[in-house]
Amino acid sequence: MVHYPLLQQMEINLLHEDHEMIFFYDRKYRTSEIVEMYRSVARYLLDHEISRGDVVAVDLLNRPELLIIIMGSWLAGATVTPINVHLKDEEISYQLSDSNAKLVFAEMQFRDRIENAVGKTGKNVHIAAMDFDSTELSGTLYSDVFLGKPPDKTTITDNPEDLFIIYTSGTTGRPKGAILTSQNIFSEALQLQHAINLQKTDRIIIILPLFHVNNLMFSIATILKGGSMVILRKFDHDEFFESVKKHKPSLFSGVPTIYRILSDSATEENRKSLSSLQIGICGAAPMPVKWFDDFESQYGIRIIEGYGMTEGTVASTINPRYGMRKIGSIGLPLQGQDVRIFSDNDEELPPGNVGEIVIRGPNLMKGYLNRKEETGETLKNGWLHSGDLGYMDIEGYFYLVDRKKDMIIRGGENVYPKEIENIISRMEEVSEVAVVGKPDRIYGEEVVAFIVKKESGLSEIRIMEFCRENMAFFKSPKSVFFVDSLPKNSIGKIQKTELRKMLIQRNHENVS
Repeated sequence: MVHYPLLQQMEINLLHEDHEMIFFYDRKYRTSEIVEMYRSVARYLLDHEISRGDVVAVDLLNRPELLIIIMGSWLAGATVTPINVHLKDEEISYQLSDSNAKLVFAEMQFRDRIENAVGKTGKNVHIAAMDFDSTELSGTLYSDVFLGKPPDKTTITDNPEDLFIIYTSGTTGRPKGAILTSQNIFSEALQLQHAINLQKTDRIIIILPLFHVNNLMFSIATILKGGSMVILRKFDHDEFFESVKKHKPSLFSGVPTIYRILSDSATEENRKSLSSLQIGICGAAPMPVKWFDDFESQYGIRIIEGYGMTEGTVASTINPRYGMRKIGSIGLPLQGQDVRIFSDNDEELPPGNVGEIVIRGPNLMKGYLNRKEETGETLKNGWLHSGDLGYMDIEGYFYLVDRKKDMIIRGGENVYPKEIENIISRMEEVSEVAVVGKPDRIYGEEVVAFIVKKESGLSEIRIMEFCRENMAFFKSPKSVFFVDSLPKNSIGKIQKTELRKMLIQRNHENVS
């Protein structure tokens, strides 16, 4: 078996030339400091009997310590599962149980939520909750985790094959854990470096959540290249302008919603603030051509759009940083990946024909954790079947046409209707429910629920409250419509195309 010494290579790069690598508001992290900190994390984990094959969960906002915990966990031999910070107790409990996590690092502000989630698992999961905003870090848990002694080298096993278990929602209504291996991460990082011509002199600004594979992989690729990064807790347009002006990053990765917000915030001062940025990478959802034009005309920053999946370790196609870019296209395959268009019978289709986008390469996930059947359906004959429809032109550029599944993409977050339907269906007052997406100018799509009442007293407010209590905010329906019945075909399957037509009709009636 080929060994991919990812962490070893990262450490060699970090120690090769001591320099400031991470900028986090007023704090700077040197490469030597980063190594000392993740070695301390490894010792902390080993002291808590976490070793090779165990799973460590991370429930943190964007911060350097999140990346440091990941590297420290790998050094201890553990696999990492990042938790979406917007999830509710029950959703977290499911992820902890399904991944069999032994320890979870969390923000102090999330402690109650994590304790409730751990309690629901019925398992012994250690919680390490830290107050990162405390001015007195000495003598705290933070000091124990990040500022302690390095581990005894004799206690260190080889780095794990499975580096991440990243959960992605599924059409069955329960999130699936995609297992990403050392080969996946190492290969994808090198492919990203080549695709965007990443240099040591590049500095990336991290604004998307690091619990997602997107900016997580760009961070790893940057560390391996020896570049530097600016990390923001979340995207805030004022902080973004200020941080770019101060730290002069050369690139960033965002979703269409962010580009729309930045375009709407264009002023002479803000345009000057972003003058260091050379490219913006766009993924997660299709970008309207008008949004390209609006952003680029305002800032003069080149947008390169790409496409990928968590199951493919983030990116599989992208427009080149230099060379021919086709607006509206998702670009060319990354070097080392094979992307094609298949028919329903898994036969390759010629250029111009619409079919399913399939992917092959060293970036393909190992499989879904505890989901052998679903793994087989997604990874058929060595090809990752994306469930997305697209076509390739005669020059090899790919285009995304539609989603084969009913997935909704709200502001870059993947939302699966079945999961929301399952939760709403738990309400005794609900007879039937169907969830679809409707176009939204800012977020791309918003979630809409059509509900057949079982009890006449059920209100939209009651449903909204129930959703806010039981699911992340980006999954909660923006609108609820009560209907007498849901449209169905001859075999009783709900026809969501009819529901989308109803939304269009309602919109026309409101406009008129």
